[in-house]
Amino acid sequence: MAHGYSKTSFWLFLLFAFLIGSALTYWIVANELPFVQAGTSSGQDNSAPPCDYNITRVKGYEFVGPLLSAEPDCASQKFAPFKSDLTKLVDSLKGVGAITNASVYLRDLDFGQWFSFNESERYHPASLMKVALLLSSLRVAESSPGLLTQKLIYEPPPSGEISTQYYNFPTIQVGKEYTVHDLLYFMVANSDNHATWMLASRLDPGHTPKLFFDLGLPKPIEDKVAFTMTPKEVSILFTAIFNSSYLSPEYSDYAARLLSHCAFKGGFGKGFPKNTKMWHKFGEWRYADHDYELHESGIVYVGNRPYLITVMTKGSDTDRQAESIAAISKAIHKMLVEKGGKREVGSLPRSAKEAMDP
Repeated sequence: MAHGYSKTSFWLFLLFAFLIGSALTYWIVANELPFVQAGTSSGQDNSAPPCDYNITRVKGYEFVGPLLSAEPDCASQKFAPFKSDLTKLVDSLKGVGAITNASVYLRDLDFGQWFSFNESERYHPASLMKVALLLSSLRVAESSPGLLTQKLIYEPPPSGEISTQYYNFPTIQVGKEYTVHDLLYFMVANSDNHATWMLASRLDPGHTPKLFFDLGLPKPIEDKVAFTMTPKEVSILFTAIFNSSYLSPEYSDYAARLLSHCAFKGGFGKGFPKNTKMWHKFGEWRYADHDYELHESGIVYVGNRPYLITVMTKGSDTDRQAESIAAISKAIHKMLVEKGGKREVGSLPRSAKEAMDP
């Protein structure tokens, strides 16, 4: 009897403890005790007012919604003091005629905290659209084994179809043979319009509009003057690669490695310390009776901590715009280091396709 009484008491004690624990947990959550809200290890600023999270998912699927991004609806107070410094810098660049306007989008990819400057201004994405073509092409390659090694001979398009560029890097040559991988490399590393035309002419024209729909971006249109994007919208293309939300991790890493060979060194390359790890793309736009535009966007590792940075500019002198992007980048780097951006979080993983890089 004594043994049975002891066993019954034991289970009654467990039940009682469970009920007390549940009640205490409910009371803590309901009353939002300070130690529940403490989040210094997660990078949250507890002095800031509450902010809802914006969850963005890739569209185009019937039963699943791959996560594209999760970030606060409001800009982080962590970066608030930087806005005053950036305003003074941009105003000074305007004052000396280096630019007529500039916008910045910055996001801490570890914690989702973000900051934007002059975020409503719209720009012509120009060669940043090559990142969209890269994503669309690799989406096809995922379901087409051997596509990246397929060989093609470059034949020039009808006269006038290849637009000229201010910054010129090595391009593919007429009559020579290239793999699709080679073409992708020339397109994003050297911003080669010849390789871009060759890839675009062989891709179903519906793929890129579908990409924009899937990522929740405005539908691209043929009118190069009318079609514009904000820095945050441009940044979504890079978010999709970093989060592997549109391509598999293997192909996303492959895309990032191609972008890490960017030949343009005049913006981020001068603004961040030498040998800073980054993968990025620049874009230039010129049209009669309009401001010149020069932009740069990508992921930059400050102490191996990843930040998504997009800087877009308007002006009348492309070289001075490049210098302005470098100046803004330098200011961003200084601010991130002061905010603790040197925390080590590991290095960029190696890719199975790395051996294919030129």
